[in-house]
Amino acid sequence: MNILFASSEAVPFSKTGGLADVSGVLPKEISRNENITLILPYYKNETSPNIETKKIDSFDVIINKIKYKTEIYKKRIDKKFNVVLVSQDLFFARKFIYSDSSTAYLDNFCRFLLFQKAIINFIVKNKIRYDIIHINDWQTSLIPILSKYSKNFKIFKNSIFILSIHNLAFQGVFERYHFKELDIPDHFFSPDYIEYYNKINFLKAGIIFSDSITTVSPTYAKEILKPEYGYGLDGLLKKYSLKLTGILNGVDYKIWDPKNDPLIYKKYSIETLINKKENKIKFYKEFNLPFEIDSSLAILITRLSKQKGIELLLNSFNKLRREKINILILGKGDSSYESVLTKISKRSKKIKFLNLFDEQIAHKMQAAADILLMPSIYEPCGLTQMYSLKYGTVPVVRSTGGLEDTIENHISKTQPGTGFKFKSIDSNEFVLTIKKALKIFQDKNEWKRLQLNGMSKKFSWASSANNYLNLYKKLLKKEKMNERID
Repeated sequence: MNILFASSEAVPFSKTGGLADVSGVLPKEISRNENITLILPYYKNETSPNIETKKIDSFDVIINKIKYKTEIYKKRIDKKFNVVLVSQDLFFARKFIYSDSSTAYLDNFCRFLLFQKAIINFIVKNKIRYDIIHINDWQTSLIPILSKYSKNFKIFKNSIFILSIHNLAFQGVFERYHFKELDIPDHFFSPDYIEYYNKINFLKAGIIFSDSITTVSPTYAKEILKPEYGYGLDGLLKKYSLKLTGILNGVDYKIWDPKNDPLIYKKYSIETLINKKENKIKFYKEFNLPFEIDSSLAILITRLSKQKGIELLLNSFNKLRREKINILILGKGDSSYESVLTKISKRSKKIKFLNLFDEQIAHKMQAAADILLMPSIYEPCGLTQMYSLKYGTVPVVRSTGGLEDTIENHISKTQPGTGFKFKSIDSNEFVLTIKKALKIFQDKNEWKRLQLNGMSKKFSWASSANNYLNLYKKLLKKEKMNERID
């Protein structure tokens, strides 16, 4: 197979969230078996890594009759894995990827239309035939329909288009007047195609024109068919549900494993779990935290948004004030949540807030903590809870999306599970679940069993990659059968 994997971000080149983790690791795993090219925008700012690349192409991308000089760079990772970068400094040489500190860039329509048109131009100009073109989220969702109206559409005739939805809440919705810039027939601006309440919806186009749709967990694939999770596209997704599959994300254990983690104070494993406590002691000392060592430490490492259940958290503080629990939050996001948490942190000795995101601190927190809190309203997959399992940090999560798929609920000593789950979007149920965890925390033997259960779980990218490869092969086989029927 020859595979193209298109994404708007990927580690180590660029990152704002989980999409980057998936796009950075999944193609690498797939390359163990098949040829794959990862294609990304070439972002250039003070945080961008220095990349040794070779310029391999240049051409104009035309949007609304304006020519934008675009250059293509390539980095060879290994024999079967290449990274291709789309460079256009007017659009991609900026401080942030999608937005400034508060609002989305006003020209995001043009930025990611150029990215997608450049991908198609590159394929057509170089006559590259891809068996699979795997697109991700709204920033690449126009590729299937744009390919049908490219100069040499025949080169895409045998390509299978797969769309992965990482978070349905983000759809790429833009004003109607941009439609002419897509260079596709007028009839596609209709409710049957890419029109969405008299606007253009990139993700809707991807759902309709892709051959297959995946989400990042099996439960999320079911949830998005319901109005409460569908963000206005649940009806459309029901229509195309036969081509919808949920494949769970994996964890890069080369980075997230306390046995080998260079960022934590004291390495440990299932066999040396006793060393975990030293991480807690040294973390408190480094960050001058007034917490009692013997009280439980619960952490949140999160983007501060309504989706992440921050309101449930805020409503739980008073109900937990008499419990032997300290809470530490690491994150950035909604300014109103940042403001409230900052005020609480200043006046409380048991709740502290670090208003930043730092990967090294995140590792140290996972190693130091006893409990991870993830009260998400919805969570397509979630990686933090999988990291916490490996670090012997017991998750308390809401039963949604990937949290439902990855955490086994503690029922009793005979059914210890790997964490604690609650269902309702309700702070009282959240608090009751935390209190249940705190009660078990007092029984050191039972708590250790919970930790060891979690640490023994494996959510490897090799397994996820194998599931994607099986899907690719199934779709290609189906396509070949259809060709024979024709």
